[in-house]
Amino acid sequence: MISSAYSYYLSQYGHKVNAKYDTHNKTQLNNAYGKVVKTNSQAPVYKVDISEQAQRYAIDLKEHARELGFIARDLSDDQSGQMVFRKSAQSSNPEAVEATFIGDSSSPDTSEFEVVVKQLATGQTNTGNFLQPGSKHIKPGNYSFDLNINNLTYEFEFNVSEAENSSDIQNKISRLINRSKIGLKSNVSTDSLGNTSLEIKSESTGITSIKPTIFNIEGSDGKESNIELVNTLGLDRVTEYPTNAIYTINGNEQYSPSNEITINHAYGLKFNKTTGDSPATISLSTDDNSIVDTIDELLSGYNKMISVFSDESNMSFNGNERLKNEFTKLANAHSTTLNSNGLKIEDDGTISVDRAAVLAASDEGRINNIFNELNHFKNAIQRKADDLATNPMDYVNNKIVAYKNPARSVNDPYNLSAYSGMMFTDYV
Repeated sequence: MISSAYSYYLSQYGHKVNAKYDTHNKTQLNNAYGKVVKTNSQAPVYKVDISEQAQRYAIDLKEHARELGFIARDLSDDQSGQMVFRKSAQSSNPEAVEATFIGDSSSPDTSEFEVVVKQLATGQTNTGNFLQPGSKHIKPGNYSFDLNINNLTYEFEFNVSEAENSSDIQNKISRLINRSKIGLKSNVSTDSLGNTSLEIKSESTGITSIKPTIFNIEGSDGKESNIELVNTLGLDRVTEYPTNAIYTINGNEQYSPSNEITINHAYGLKFNKTTGDSPATISLSTDDNSIVDTIDELLSGYNKMISVFSDESNMSFNGNERLKNEFTKLANAHSTTLNSNGLKIEDDGTISVDRAAVLAASDEGRINNIFNELNHFKNAIQRKADDLATNPMDYVNNKIVAYKNPARSVNDPYNLSAYSGMMFTDYV
């Protein structure tokens, strides 16, 4: 059970970067705890469906609900809670410096600034010795080498048979490195004479410590045969050392091990090439398209949520239809507002936006009215998403074992633990 739940979670959602809302202060944690206790005190005792399909369903519900809740928060003013449109960043030289606005409503309206990129951050490249592909410089036997990267050492072991030549060994090592997924990419290159060499490149860039390299390779255990392998193939030969990006912000020179940086927690910059004599001017834009993009973002999160319980594989869950009806009622309750502002509820429950209608409203100066009216819809979405993320197990095929005494509510600390429990069953 634990392996299936974790495998699905990691494959579908493990790549996501934590949002800023994943970090909480003491007050927020206390509020979350209080909400869980209140929900537990009112919920009946269930016999929970713990099938693999139910686990996937619960994970999908929780993760999509969290994402929808985060979007709603991102589009809310921190002080008033009113819906605000997304600001967007623009660069006068996007080919050299791409700019995105990563702040929120609390971010200051940073005045425009100039960026000059003098040098890009680069990675490390090791290029081995070029050998005749049919040559047999490595004797048959067992070999290993140590590869150190990010302060971790990985040992690679392999066997060389009588039939294998230099090219076969280079390709074998290249496959081993690529399959390891430790932040390196490898390939076998060929020169003008037809000789082959093993090339290893780091995915990361820059220098973050006193070491001039990102990775290094040496023979394992100090064995002469392993050392000879490294020397013969040239695995430890650095042909390109990593460098940091060098850039200036309004004339102040700075350095970064990466070509992607943030400025004042408001701008994300990506360096694609040096700017030369023409600096890139970064500024904020609040054009009509960014306003429509804000509405699109909210609807995108909503429609992704709709797709979960519209999936045929989830139709077997009793709570799925109930959840679908809850979202349908939520949208229908705001249908007049949605329709009058260029938003349409489709037959499948999703909501589409008429960009032309929103842009026309912006041109006529009615965009603030749209945002004010959509604010109630946004708030309703956020409340529903928060409730769903708190207890996704409420919508799987749960069988009620016993109802709570309505005259005397008792907190049940284990009711909502079913979601996390399905991932920790093996520890019980």
